[in-house]
Amino acid sequence: MRVAEQRWFKVVVVLAVFAAVLVPALAAPARTIKVPRTLAATKALGRPAQAPQSVTFDFPATHVGFSWKGDEKTGVRFRVISGDGHRGEWQRAPQAHDAERGDQHYSGVIAVDRIAGLVWQGVSRRGASMGAVTLDYLNTLDGERYTQEVPALAEADAGTPDIVTRAEWGADESLKSTTGGCTRTFYKVQQLFVHHTAGSNFDTHPKATMRAIYWYHTVRQGWCDVGYNFVIAPDGRIFEGRWARAYAPFEHHDSESRDGRVVTGAHVSGYNSGSVGVSLMGNYSQVELPPAARRSLAELLAWEADRHNLDPQGTHTYRNPETGTRRKLPYIAGHRDAGYTECPGNFVYAALPAIRRDTKAAMGAGKLSSRLTLAPTAPVIRYRESATFTGFLTDEAGTPMPARPIRSYVKVPGATWTAGPGTVTAADGSYSLTITPKKNSKVIAIYDGDTTTWGADSNVAAVKVRPEVTLQAEGGTVDAAGWYRFPSGTTIVPLSGNVRPRHAGYPVVSRVSKMNADGTYTLLSRLELTLDDTSAYRVDYVLPQPSGGTYRAVTWFPGDSDHPSSPSPAVHFVVDP
Repeated sequence: MRVAEQRWFKVVVVLAVFAAVLVPALAAPARTIKVPRTLAATKALGRPAQAPQSVTFDFPATHVGFSWKGDEKTGVRFRVISGDGHRGEWQRAPQAHDAERGDQHYSGVIAVDRIAGLVWQGVSRRGASMGAVTLDYLNTLDGERYTQEVPALAEADAGTPDIVTRAEWGADESLKSTTGGCTRTFYKVQQLFVHHTAGSNFDTHPKATMRAIYWYHTVRQGWCDVGYNFVIAPDGRIFEGRWARAYAPFEHHDSESRDGRVVTGAHVSGYNSGSVGVSLMGNYSQVELPPAARRSLAELLAWEADRHNLDPQGTHTYRNPETGTRRKLPYIAGHRDAGYTECPGNFVYAALPAIRRDTKAAMGAGKLSSRLTLAPTAPVIRYRESATFTGFLTDEAGTPMPARPIRSYVKVPGATWTAGPGTVTAADGSYSLTITPKKNSKVIAIYDGDTTTWGADSNVAAVKVRPEVTLQAEGGTVDAAGWYRFPSGTTIVPLSGNVRPRHAGYPVVSRVSKMNADGTYTLLSRLELTLDDTSAYRVDYVLPQPSGGTYRAVTWFPGDSDHPSSPSPAVHFVVDP
């Protein structure tokens, strides 16, 4: 829980610093990058023989992985063969216990330097049984490059770590599955798990390794996606793991739903729901965690713990919201705390008490959550009118937060979110935003937070924009009441008008009714017309016989994704008997 002393602390903001209208900015605009396609091949190596066996590759490999069935303590050792035929030292393929299922075993994804092949041999304790071995080799650096769009990214709030998004590290989104048994589920965050990938240490191409891990998890292991929520490279970069949802440009890629629940991963069997899996790229059964990765781990865990009210140095009883499984765990646990595994490696596991202290220090006294509301003053406006949205910014206790900058984003049908107007909250925490939309629009307000409060996004507020539809009767005289008058014997009354904004080629419907003796109207005709290139329409309406009497005409635009249905003002015309 956050300390109570925070509640009186205020940040003094000089209003003169802010312009009357603040223009929101993105940390990075939308752009395109070139990503190499992943080259992958599989070799069925068969059962291990007593003598080492050689394998030649069809292309230079940047990553390899082994999988096999067998008893515990079985595995594979190998030595690489470089392009010039040089053979490296023997090494044991580290086992990825995160992936282990019964007697099915997988190595970690091992980074190699564009090797031409390898020599391998089975390893097992006396009396252990080991079945056939499968080798996958990949090249995630040299494949044909394709263009991938990187959407615009939000500015990082104070205390929010920089995260390399899936688009930035080159995730091929066709590999993941999000339907059927892979439909994403989200639960309240109650647990943080630390892992290691059991791959190569001191990786110099972490984006390439992320692509290799992604392929291995989805294709070889048959998972829906990357198992972890986040992966931290040796150089401290934090990578987005499992896909949670499509993010708007004002949102952080936090592996959560918009209401703050974490997407369920595949990192600790039986404990995935409601837990965040953070994996360290490397094998920390062999080496200590690099300082840059350790700093990023503490910062990421502090961000998670503070936003979700978890005590970094405390314990609790985890309860799986799907199965009801319960287990007492540290809020920040190693994988082995919830399963029989070496993960996250002895060096990291031994460092967890210090990492929890580092996390607490990075979190400090903690920050208050904030709440931001938004609503239109009118849900429907007419074209050319302005729409005003109002809301309030408060902390989690409901205390108004004055003098805080608010920015906004606006979205129209078929388009992406774009920066909207900005403002500053008043003494009571209120604020207003005004736009003049040409189409139906959605608006969201953003508070970026500061050193004492986390930022907040408002709900999505919407306004509909009714088009202007005009209608007039041509040729008559207009009386003081605005009614058109035509002489006796008139058989045709031209009706015309237009729609703004323009909708060339769209249909409109004109309805003509005749007044009865009791003042009611009876529908005579329903005329389906098409707007011309200038968004105008015209029809020579043939009056039914006898033609004398009082008539009323109204033209309707039926509506589309950009605008709701909208009528013209009623036009009355009188034909003398």
